Amino acid sequence: MHLKPFLTVSTTALLLATSALTASAEDMKTIGQVTAIVAEASTADDPTELADGLSGDTAFPYLGNLKALATVGEVDAVTGKALTGYPDGQAAWLADEDTVRVVYQSESYATMSNETYGWEMQSGAKFTGSHIHAIDYDRAGLAEFLGNEAAAASIVKGSNHLFDRVFNVFGDEVLPRSRGGLWGNQTLPNGTLVDFAESRKLSEGDFFFQSFCGAYYEPEGKYGDGIGFADDVWLTAEEWKIQRMYDRSFDGGETKTSIIDANWTMGLASIVVDIATKTAYTVPALGQTGYEKILPLNPQNPDYVVLVLAGYNHDLEPAPLKIYIGRKGMDADGTPIAEDAPARDQFLARNGLLHGKIYGMAVANETYPELGIDEIDTSSKMMDDYITTPNASAKFDVAFVPTSFKWGGWDQPVAVGQTEMTLWQKADEQPEGHTYFVGDSKTEHPAADPAFDKTRWVQNLTNKGGMLSVDLENLAAELDAASGELPATVSGSVTRILSATDGSLTLDVADKGIKHSNSEGNGVQTHATWEDGRAQMVAPDGLQWIKASDADVLIVDEDSGNEFGERKFALVIDPETMQLTEEGKGYFLAQAGGKYSPRAEAGVSILGGTYTKATSSEFSGTWNITAMLARKADGSFYTMDELAGTGEQEIIQSLPVKDQVLIGVVQHKGESGGQVAAVKADQGGQIFIFNLDLPEASYETAMK
Repeated sequence: MHLKPFLTVSTTALLLATSALTASAEDMKTIGQVTAIVAEASTADDPTELADGLSGDTAFPYLGNLKALATVGEVDAVTGKALTGYPDGQAAWLADEDTVRVVYQSESYATMSNETYGWEMQSGAKFTGSHIHAIDYDRAGLAEFLGNEAAAASIVKGSNHLFDRVFNVFGDEVLPRSRGGLWGNQTLPNGTLVDFAESRKLSEGDFFFQSFCGAYYEPEGKYGDGIGFADDVWLTAEEWKIQRMYDRSFDGGETKTSIIDANWTMGLASIVVDIATKTAYTVPALGQTGYEKILPLNPQNPDYVVLVLAGYNHDLEPAPLKIYIGRKGMDADGTPIAEDAPARDQFLARNGLLHGKIYGMAVANETYPELGIDEIDTSSKMMDDYITTPNASAKFDVAFVPTSFKWGGWDQPVAVGQTEMTLWQKADEQPEGHTYFVGDSKTEHPAADPAFDKTRWVQNLTNKGGMLSVDLENLAAELDAASGELPATVSGSVTRILSATDGSLTLDVADKGIKHSNSEGNGVQTHATWEDGRAQMVAPDGLQWIKASDADVLIVDEDSGNEFGERKFALVIDPETMQLTEEGKGYFLAQAGGKYSPRAEAGVSILGGTYTKATSSEFSGTWNITAMLARKADGSFYTMDELAGTGEQEIIQSLPVKDQVLIGVVQHKGESGGQVAAVKADQGGQIFIFNLDLPEASYETAMK
């Protein structure tokens, strides 16, 4: 699919001269002008690393280079519209043969944080809170970018939002409130709109997108002709239950009453964006409980789609890991979609998003003792107990089984509290001979195996800090046997990659990764262990699987509140055993933020004049753009047709780790003042590009 860039370079230059930006806006930094970076190789211990508008220590031990692509608060040079934050889920694709479109979404909370400026739809409805920004870069310029000193502004073509039409959980296009518009997170099943508490009412929009967190871009036919999605899509979801938007205080805040129970509303939107038409659809078949990330897997069958649904069960815990299985071409009731069905349903049906079920991971009852669990109790966080038990079985079989709930269609709206969210713990919902393997629902990112013959993913268990691999090794046969119906159950196996125990992971930091000193007491600078010295993952969040010609690498980002700086690191894994190639060892890539950061103590920022306070930061995901920038033997780029289907991943897998080019984001709310606040961008952060320079020993071990 060929998409036009938002603006060409020549058009940008022409329009800039006649831009309607105000005088104050003309003085603001535009997209890509900031060259300083949030990420640090080590704590700032030199005066040159404490200057406003400049970077800290950038001598990263295991990165080839890292440069800024865009910074929250920067504005479009033509439209004046700002990039908002925090930056979170991100991806990139070719808009045309000469243009790389980098898309990221902001994780924003409206009046629970700072309202962003209103994002207006074609209907006239405005949304504050999270935005999804698309920035176009010159492809040739981006391919050379890591090897030169240029600012990203020199290759920016323009920016816009990813969509301009949005449909709600009732299947209706969202209109302004003045025209009867509705949005699910403040609407009851009967269509009654419920106002937020007075102190939480919105001023920048009719409604708000609540905390878009992890996201995923999935192109048409990624796994082969007709296998996977039928359109290019962007998947995202609102994240957190918003009960406090309805709570109000009396008597000086000593007591609280609630306008409404958030479980009575339609809950949180699971969203798929039809990229070609710039239209976002709420997909209630995927659930209404809020997710960190919706991740497509290889269904190995042209008639189905399979997605991982990671997090949050509307704060009702414990809950199991979940997947969605949908049948393509069907209406909500399982009958073929009518030829005269509306465009909304045609799109959702051909992508398997009208007729499907949510399946939870269950374990055979006799297996639980092997996992260190002597008493099966669905009110207990059994998965957390397992991941923190050092000698528990490293591999076990599972089954994914749906509850009795299934979305019934647009004419059968139900409150989020009436969906599957309440069923995982109930005795009469447990699969025969099995029990749902429930745990803390803060699971954050999954990462799909890029191999063409696998339906497998890695899952972070964020609450305790462990990591699992889940393999649906029999899926192809099981979907074939389903004969067009939704399967009653799907089998799989789990491998524990890292337990949540001290000593399970040590990071190689070379001569960098020095933590900040604790200026309040007796803190001592040491290397990048967690703040209390534990050698393990702590609150892993962002996760991406890079399958190169010489190694499989997981890029991990933590979200732990580390006072000494948050970590981004690489784990090299053996795809056969799903264990680290070097037992208990990973490679430190970068750190950011932290309560005791010397840069924060000095009040400096990367944009200049935006420092607000010393606080933690968070890297939040990685995306591989290697194939779009790689050149063939004759020096030309691969065409869009050559990258289609399995083409992009084939190119990625043909190149070594050192030639992989990646983008990432970092959330950095400690720099949310100045220009960031002036343009109503909420919380600070940055989008960056980088490559890896891991030691040869890690490759050699991986190849054995």
